[in-house]
Amino acid sequence: MGKNEDTVLESAASPGDITPGDATEVTGISAEDNDPEAGADSEVEADSEAAADPEVEADSVSASDAEAAAGEPSDGASVDAEEDEQARLAEEVLLYKDRLVRLAAEFDNYKKRTGREFTALVKNAGESLITELLPILDNIERALQAPQTSEETRSFAQGFEMIRQQFLEKLEKAGMKEIAAEGTPFDPTRHEAVMAVENEEHPAETVINVVEKGYTLNEKVLRAAKVIVTRAPAQSQAKSADQADQADQAD
Repeated sequence: MGKNEDTVLESAASPGDITPGDATEVTGISAEDNDPEAGADSEVEADSEAAADPEVEADSVSASDAEAAAGEPSDGASVDAEEDEQARLAEEVLLYKDRLVRLAAEFDNYKKRTGREFTALVKNAGESLITELLPILDNIERALQAPQTSEETRSFAQGFEMIRQQFLEKLEKAGMKEIAAEGTPFDPTRHEAVMAVENEEHPAETVINVVEKGYTLNEKVLRAAKVIVTRAPAQSQAKSADQADQADQAD
């Protein structure tokens, strides 16, 4: 065995000669590790030192309060935020209510308009057919205007007249009416002038003859009546023109 080993053995053989410091160095174990009460006493001493220093405790409390204040809003801020949210929601409610009222009004107008259009469509459903039948009615009336020189032609005309009457009854039942023309003032919305003649017996712009009859269907003009109207005589026109020139010169 070496010299160092002999020294250790000698130290272990005589424990009375080893001091506490030397034992610590040899074993590597402190006195606190051997004595748990000594460690507890150290912790108690640390706590007492912290409690004995009020400045340290105050700093820790103020730091905690600052953190809490930074993390949570104050009561006043939360109340303001809630009021703003309620105001925004109330404004949205008014906006949607206005939109709903407008939409309901538009839909009501749409229903009324479509109802009128549908009624007019049903009412005038036979417009195109009746318009195509009008030339047939014209030909029947022209045939009845032919001279009736014999009993046979008169019987034939009577039969045609009955057919015309029956035909007119069916058309009138569908809403068709003849436009009154002869002897009435000229109406450009219901009459179509094909000729203008001088006539002192009637005022100017008066229908004196009907060339082709006009008809309406439920107050809608199917075909304007073709008519001959009167006009003022040439002398009257010349006098009117002279009077107009004199009035212009006077002005």
